[in-house]
Amino acid sequence: MHKKILFLFIIILICSFSVGCDKYDVIDENSNNFPPINPLPDDKLELILYYPNASMEYLVPEFRAVPKKSEDVEIIAINELLEGTKSKNLVNIIPANTKVHTLYVTDNIAYVSFSKELIDNNYTEKEEALIIYSIVNTLTSLPNIDEVQILIDSKAEDVLCNHYSIKEPLNFSDMIVIKDYISPISIINEYYSFIIDENFDKAMDMLDLGDIEKIRYNTSKAYIVDEFKGTNKFVINNYVINKYEEELIINLSVIFTYEKNNVKSSNKSISLKYDGNTFLIKGLEN
Repeated sequence: MHKKILFLFIIILICSFSVGCDKYDVIDENSNNFPPINPLPDDKLELILYYPNASMEYLVPEFRAVPKKSEDVEIIAINELLEGTKSKNLVNIIPANTKVHTLYVTDNIAYVSFSKELIDNNYTEKEEALIIYSIVNTLTSLPNIDEVQILIDSKAEDVLCNHYSIKEPLNFSDMIVIKDYISPISIINEYYSFIIDENFDKAMDMLDLGDIEKIRYNTSKAYIVDEFKGTNKFVINNYVINKYEEELIINLSVIFTYEKNNVKSSNKSISLKYDGNTFLIKGLEN
């Protein structure tokens, strides 16, 4: 149902930007002028493939009619995705020399094994997300697939490159479709920067604390002030994001420097929640 709603939203959005959409006349379906519906020929198949827009900020669906073959539809879809976009407004992000070794579906989970060329580049965090969900969203647009497990040379890897986990099967993400990518780690960096600058009210604004009374807010703020007392620097060494959806988790390693150059290293697991505009940190983070 979720995919059907998103599909309808995409159609409406595309139509709203199409030339002349705002000049249509209303035509009664019983009128001789009512346009007939032209379904695809029996020998054609329509796929929804996902590619980044030209500025590499989000994914856009590309609708493509292709000849039906004896292969399974998921094989056709992934091969069409790797063939590259046909649109001048979209770009390819999966390396051209990437190959698919195997693809099979079990219990509505697609297991797709790529050649190591998929992970040969040193991608940015955003590029990793675009690559992963170009694959995941394309395959989960098919009715028989709910999740996708990405494999490299038939083996499960912890991350695609540096920052996005591919250890577990992933679901369709509408967070990255026609919606600018928001870097989860940038939220954490901004939060700690406010704390270092002793701008605790702005740091508190980045927390999702639920519906709390003012006294609870003040108590929470006092806790943060005390917890980070004397902190003058932080460095995030590495981090891994478990998925790019409305709720996600970042596992990270961070070093805090305090007065007199005292140093504390900490491993953290931080939950983020999308509020319709940006990500908020769930609960009190310290």
